[in-house]
Amino acid sequence: MILRQFNGTGIERFRNMLQMCRDNPFASVDFRLLEDATLTEVVKGSVEVTEQKFVTKGDAGQYLHSLLDPVLSHDDIMSNIGLWSWLCLFFFDSVCPTDSQDRRRVKNDYRYIYDLASWHYYRHLLFVSWRVMDITKDHHRLITSSQIDTLDHVTFYIMQKLYLVRIPCVFEVLDRIYWNQTTQRVQKGITGSTISKGDLTHRFPAVIQQLEKTYDLQRLNADKLIDLLGDEFVFPS
Repeated sequence: MILRQFNGTGIERFRNMLQMCRDNPFASVDFRLLEDATLTEVVKGSVEVTEQKFVTKGDAGQYLHSLLDPVLSHDDIMSNIGLWSWLCLFFFDSVCPTDSQDRRRVKNDYRYIYDLASWHYYRHLLFVSWRVMDITKDHHRLITSSQIDTLDHVTFYIMQKLYLVRIPCVFEVLDRIYWNQTTQRVQKGITGSTISKGDLTHRFPAVIQQLEKTYDLQRLNADKLIDLLGDEFVFPS
């Protein structure tokens, strides 16, 4: 199919479809919206988008970079509400799969309809998959190893804090601290409602804010920042 983007009316039709699927988990997804000329327009370059089955955010991020980066400017990709919303419908079977009884569990609209003006923008399942690989080319597995159809706690707690994301070395630091080399998974127990030693939810952002009062974190490399964080952030691997 040729890559398209929703206009305002198309976004509202997609929103209505999402509500219909919430009301009836067995409802059919109206993929006809994707090529409706009254609801969409072709993205410049007439790029072909092909069916994919994404399992992880990394799967989606890699494909989306290969699809979008050659034909659209960075600003266009970052700001195109209609494009990201259209892509979520195109890949709806990945971002909102059916269960063993053919039911769909449609979550909040912001997971599927991109809203750049809202603080929810990082919760869009496809955009965040592209965005984290846009920010860091090599240190994104804490996020990209998670399932594409979930807004996991690690992704939520990292991407919601812009002051963290804007530190150049922070993703390398996070990867080196919170990735367990033995299990090849995220360290256990780093997110939660209670404060614990070296956790991602509470202690990491708190210590970073303390360090910002004394150090220019924009200029530090990962080794130096890890040294400053101290033994609290040393985990078994």
